[in-house]
Amino acid sequence: MIVLEEVTFFYGRRRIFTDLSLKFSRGKITFIMGINGSGKTTLLRIITGSLKPQTGRISLDGHNMNSLDIRSRAKIISYVPQSINLHADFLVKDYISLGRNPYVSWNVRLSNHDLRIIESSAESMGIIDLMSKNFGELSGGQKQAVSIARALAQETPIIVMDEPMSSLDVNKQAGILSLLEELRRRGKTIILTTHNPNHALNISCDVCLMDNSRIIGIGDSLDILTEDNISHVYGLKACIADFCGQRQLIFKML
Repeated sequence: MIVLEEVTFFYGRRRIFTDLSLKFSRGKITFIMGINGSGKTTLLRIITGSLKPQTGRISLDGHNMNSLDIRSRAKIISYVPQSINLHADFLVKDYISLGRNPYVSWNVRLSNHDLRIIESSAESMGIIDLMSKNFGELSGGQKQAVSIARALAQETPIIVMDEPMSSLDVNKQAGILSLLEELRRRGKTIILTTHNPNHALNISCDVCLMDNSRIIGIGDSLDILTEDNISHVYGLKACIADFCGQRQLIFKML
């Protein structure tokens, strides 16, 4: 479980969160949603420890964040950023291998066990054929798939992702949703942001809905993604319809 207790965070003098308390359930997928500037990415970075709040406490799987060194934290939580800035000739297989860093010393070669995990992670993302390519050769969607493979190779119980489907076509997005469900079945806790509420309507998941750095609600997606909540946060009239057995949000400008 991930628990935030009375967290306050400022960028300079600009308040983002004040006394924010949240719980993310163990073994669940939770989508964080809201318009740009609502604090979604800041919340992710606080959870992962890359941003430190001015006040409050964060617990990861029962461990106080402040009591964990970087290596210990990296064995509990992995992070998939929205974009990756790497030297163009950095090999894909070397980037995925970074996921094993929490478990090996810098001057020790990767074991056969580590190499099997790296290959399995690449297979899960369908990118085995990219392993010997340079990062600069990849499309935006391929880079995102490689970033997720690196997080899988890290073998953490908690995976945090910032807009992991933003660069992917519809087919690849469906594949990521299937992967998320498989990871949930394996007991992983997954927290991710998305701009598409429909991602959350057809898989078993929770939603944390944000508006202007406030939490409108957190819980089962069908309880949180109501017409009233969507109208309040996005400024759109919405209804949930059923198309070919799939739930879809239909939007109309107010």
